[in-house]
Amino acid sequence: MNPVEQGPRHRPRLALRHRPPRMLIRLLALAGLLGCSSASSIVPPALQGAPHQIPDSPPAPTPNNSLIVQTANQVDQKAGAPFDAPPNLDVPPTMVTALDGKITNTSIPDIPAANATRRGAVERFRKRQSGFENIFHGLPANQHDASIQGTAYLTYTVVDNATYNVQACTDWCTTVQGCVFVNLYYEFNNFLLDFVFSEKSNLKCAAYGDVHSADEKLNFGGQASYPQVGNETIPLTFITQSSGWAVDSLVNPDSPDGYELVFGPTDGANNAPGVGKGILTQH
Repeated sequence: MNPVEQGPRHRPRLALRHRPPRMLIRLLALAGLLGCSSASSIVPPALQGAPHQIPDSPPAPTPNNSLIVQTANQVDQKAGAPFDAPPNLDVPPTMVTALDGKITNTSIPDIPAANATRRGAVERFRKRQSGFENIFHGLPANQHDASIQGTAYLTYTVVDNATYNVQACTDWCTTVQGCVFVNLYYEFNNFLLDFVFSEKSNLKCAAYGDVHSADEKLNFGGQASYPQVGNETIPLTFITQSSGWAVDSLVNPDSPDGYELVFGPTDGANNAPGVGKGILTQH
């Protein structure tokens, strides 16, 4: 055999191709997908973005009327001229007897600046008033009657009992801060009025910071005022000719400056969100 001539021996060559990283491929694919989607479905401006979702808010609190009634039954808001107290006592301070269902019996402190402002308001109020209006009449003199037992009692005086002195009673009311109503009546068999107090009059004039009606004539007397002497029967107090008089600008009030009447008067109070309620001895 003839030897075969062989040329230079060459090594096999490998063909290599550059392959990009997998992450880059995925990003390019995602970009292409988004481009196709945006090109095929254009969202109108009115539909872009999610609408603002307003969360459901819990119901606003309203007054607990049953608690208010329960509290009112625990608080003695009504009073009248006592049979055993002297006339012309100072008007007691306003008390917060209950606040949002809780008994407090807290006095409202006097603030000099506030009192000065209030006194000025009272003086302006007096200048506007034109008189008093009769709210209810007393029963005939020969019949037993009753005095007012009502809210916002202030103090009392006695006036000359030679006549049924309405004018003296209403004139005195204008000197008592907060007085808008007076109850005028005779009180018989009261030992202190007859023999102890210097005025020597049994014609009582009781002042109130609220207007009352004849339905509130609840004090019929019946107290033992005279001292016991042996086995004698002690006469009991009784009341006659109890009438009521109110500042006429409150019976038919004008709207205060800067305000206008929105509704009412009605037989109910507001029951609105955020309303709190307090019980005071005076307004």
